[in-house]
Amino acid sequence: MQEALEILKKISILVVEDDEMARELIVSGLKPYCELVVGASNGQEGVEKFKKQGFDIVMSDIHMPVLNGFEMMNEIKRLKPHQKFIVFTSYDNDENLIKSMEEGAMLFLKKPIDMKDLRAMLISLSFERDEKLVYLSDEVSINLKREKIYKNGIEIYLSFLQNKIFWLFAYNLNKLVTYEMIEEFVYESSDVSKAAIQNIILRLKRELGVKFKNISESGYILVAKSA
Repeated sequence: MQEALEILKKISILVVEDDEMARELIVSGLKPYCELVVGASNGQEGVEKFKKQGFDIVMSDIHMPVLNGFEMMNEIKRLKPHQKFIVFTSYDNDENLIKSMEEGAMLFLKKPIDMKDLRAMLISLSFERDEKLVYLSDEVSINLKREKIYKNGIEIYLSFLQNKIFWLFAYNLNKLVTYEMIEEFVYESSDVSKAAIQNIILRLKRELGVKFKNISESGYILVAKSA
């Protein structure tokens, strides 16, 4: 069991729950085992914290004020389509479970939360991590699950801003990433000129040697290497 728990030390988790006592119980119960555990009191706060940090796993209640669990999962999936979710529910409602699955939930846990069951779920999800490399060119590959970039087999590092923009594109590989998405995710909805974004993408193209396809005035597509 101890060996299995070691896996959690590399995992970052966002816990979104409007019940403060339940949220703090989960956060404090996981902190000794995980690399990072952060709490949020509603779906909107969850989205904002996800934009700043990005997390391996998001745990969420369904019924919350401001932004409910379904709405939050939708927003997060715009930024990271393959995000892993665990949904907490107080109800044996098939409709809620089906809707949660449609929104990307991978596992469900009935309240009140049993911490042993929750840790077992996290270990299960961690074991499922896909370590397959995705190639962007002959020289450049990425590990989406670990957020690592390799050039000729050697890990390389980007500046903070470049890194945030690059992974937004990487999680939406071969899909259009609009200027609005970059402004929202990277700059937290602050005004930024298209020219500033274009300059960063130009630097990424030069430093990495990968292909960004310019889609008129809309944005860019990061193109994976053809098989």
